[in-house]
Amino acid sequence: MARTKQTACKATGGIAPRKNGPKCQTPAFVGTTPPQILQEMVQSRLEIHSGPPKNDFCLICQDGTPSNGKDTLYVCEEPGCPRVMCTRCMLLPASHLHLIEQPDVKFRCIHCHTLLDKKSGDLTLFYGFLKNGKPVLPSFLPIVGQLQLSKRSQISARPVLVIHFKIVGFEATASPIDTVNSYLSSFFPNGGLRFIEVIFDLGTDAKIMTYSKQHEKLANDVMDDCNYQTVCIAITDHTDDTTGDPFLGYSHESSYVAATVPDFMNSLLGPWGQVIQRAESTTLFFLGCGAIITQPEDAVAFTAKDFHPCLASHFLVSFAQAVIVEGFALREAFPNILEQSGLGMHTDVLLMTATPEDTVPLRITRYKWAHVSIRPWGNVLPLQCPQCGTPVVWERIQADFSQKYMVFRCPFVGCGRTNTGRGRLPRKKYTCKAPEGSTLLPGRKRNASWLEIPVAFSRNDAETT
Repeated sequence: MARTKQTACKATGGIAPRKNGPKCQTPAFVGTTPPQILQEMVQSRLEIHSGPPKNDFCLICQDGTPSNGKDTLYVCEEPGCPRVMCTRCMLLPASHLHLIEQPDVKFRCIHCHTLLDKKSGDLTLFYGFLKNGKPVLPSFLPIVGQLQLSKRSQISARPVLVIHFKIVGFEATASPIDTVNSYLSSFFPNGGLRFIEVIFDLGTDAKIMTYSKQHEKLANDVMDDCNYQTVCIAITDHTDDTTGDPFLGYSHESSYVAATVPDFMNSLLGPWGQVIQRAESTTLFFLGCGAIITQPEDAVAFTAKDFHPCLASHFLVSFAQAVIVEGFALREAFPNILEQSGLGMHTDVLLMTATPEDTVPLRITRYKWAHVSIRPWGNVLPLQCPQCGTPVVWERIQADFSQKYMVFRCPFVGCGRTNTGRGRLPRKKYTCKAPEGSTLLPGRKRNASWLEIPVAFSRNDAETT
């Protein structure tokens, strides 16, 4: 018979009688003080089976099944498909349940059915339950639920490890990574999500040696705990305003010291190398100010000189939903993630993804927000005219969208007058051109969108970084 499973519901709502209970007082925390450098926020174990782990939530409604014994999740048995569908979203005829329960009956989800139709070029009825490739139901299987995600999406159950590295002195600062961890927790009711926060201080050689020993042991414990297939790494750090070098920690003089990007990454991530290499997908977010981190795995960096990590909350939650939960590739999902991020006016975003080519190991793309009147083709127009000092909304006097440029002028008629009154300069103008090779991405707003700008990169660049 078709394979089934049970997963607790995560959606809110329902009916329950009200019960008045005694008032409770919040208990005091009891226990030992966590280590100074490392604090593990969530610990879990998950048995790993061969092949992709089956999803815990329905493809249609994104929910599990209540513990009433009436509803069931049916597991898709097409090779490589991890999706499941629940009986609340399919109208199973009670008179034909005995046909579904026959030996060798297999279930095929709506995603795999649509995929096979696309490959064959034909449209066929959805029966769901098959035996030796033939339907066991006398008529099509009605779907009563409505898709809340793309049919290509899934509610992934692949084990996820989130590691957040924070520079010493940043411990008390709230982070969007905490929000991501809370958001993901509801998708892992049976375990499989682990969050580790690391406060690092690598300002001296002695501190680096101590850190390496401690975290090599922790990394081995993590690998023994679970085969984490998805690893998300976030680094919250300062960077040098002049060189862009990330800070390592405090020196002997109790002041911050920095290092080049390769030295910094080797010192910080060296003990975690095997964990990263064993994962099927690894994404790195550098929540710093303007540094560019080049890694063989996917990486995201922000270019703002004074970057505020808290403003990346929507961006990171969108990443968690699209990439970790729904299983889309980061580059494919990135335009939609940016559209929901709200980051446009604060920072440009750099996306680095690995490529199979040896000469160009990384594909680097810069995303710059553009607005038709305040950031034409990604160029920032000043709030105040630098010539006459008037706060202005710049007047567009010329535009050629085929050539991707616009010309703006100060609208103040007195702009350019000299103090003597005898001479006059032309009103201040700005010519705004699109970056070379840029593409304007589709957006939900008519007057604003993101520009996608390719950044040249070669093996020689990697060797000299």
